[in-house]
Amino acid sequence: MNEDPFSSSAEARLSGFFAWIKSNAISITLVLGLLIAAFFIYLYFQNKNEERLSEAFEAYQNIYESFNNAESTLEDFMMQMDSAQSSIEKTVYETASDLLVAKKAFDEANLDLAKGKLTKIITTANNSNNPLHDIAVIRLGYILIQERNFDEAKKNLAQKLDFYEPKRLELLGDIASFEESYEAANTYYEEAIKATGDQGFIELMNIKLSLLPSS
Repeated sequence: MNEDPFSSSAEARLSGFFAWIKSNAISITLVLGLLIAAFFIYLYFQNKNEERLSEAFEAYQNIYESFNNAESTLEDFMMQMDSAQSSIEKTVYETASDLLVAKKAFDEANLDLAKGKLTKIITTANNSNNPLHDIAVIRLGYILIQERNFDEAKKNLAQKLDFYEPKRLELLGDIASFEESYEAANTYYEEAIKATGDQGFIELMNIKLSLLPSS
C-alpha cells in the first residue's frame, strides 16, 4: 500500500528533509553557485569559439577569393595568408588554406613550397575520416612520382585512406609500373577497380591494365 502523505511518519520524514537542507544550506548554496558559474563559463567559451570560427571562415573566404583571382601571384597569395594566419590558426580553415597554397605553388612550379604545405597537413591534421588529409596525401604522392622519388612516394601512400582509396591504389600501381614491377601494378589497378563504383575511373584502370606488358 502507498503511504498516506498526511501520516505522522511522512510528516516526520519531510521535517527531517527540511532540517537537513537547513543544516547544509551553505554547502548546498555553494554547490548550486558553482554549477551556475560552470554553466555560464561554458556558454562564454562556447560563444567565443563560435565567434572565432566565424572570424576564421571570413578570413578563409578572403583567401579563397585571392586564390581564384587570376592576377594574384603566389607572392600576393602568401601575403594574404600571412595576414589571415592569426584568424585561421588551429582551425579546419588553416588546413584548407594550406591546400590552396600547395595548389598555387604547384601551378607556379614551386614544388618545395607545395611539398612543405602538404607534409604539414599530413603530419598535423587528423588522419581519421578527414578528406583534407587524404587530399594532401594524394597530391604529395603525385608530386613525388613526378620527381621520380618513388621510395618517398610509397612511404607517403603506405596507409589506406578513408577517402580517395582508389586513387591511392592507382598511384601505387603507377609507381610499380614505372619500376617495371608489372605484376604488382596489375594487382594495384585491379584493387583500385574493386574499391570504386566510378565507371569513368574503372575505364581508366582498364586502359592502364591493357597497357601493361604481358607476362
